Amino acid sequence: MKVQPADVFRHADNIVTRKVMDETLLVPISGQLASMDNLYTLNETGAFIWQALDGSRSLAEISVMLEEQYDAPAEVIKADMLEIADGLVKAGLIALSVNS
Repeated sequence: MKVQPADVFRHADNIVTRKVMDETLLVPISGQLASMDNLYTLNETGAFIWQALDGSRSLAEISVMLEEQYDAPAEVIKADMLEIADGLVKAGLIALSVNS
């Protein structure tokens, strides 16, 4: 699947999120157990994106939010946003929202 700016994503159901110091950890849960083999770490920007992926905002809307938060060219932010979203999809951490 190739992510598009109009796509709306939500967190996958089996993900637990924990904030540790300046990093956000994403841990897939399988049954009753966390899979520590597949632990994902997000920096501040990644955590901002993660929180914004709530099943109601498109990637384009999140890009605009990032433009307001960070001082970078819009084209760079959009490209980075799509790359990050693509990685999250491939890792199974987010899914297309059924409400989109």
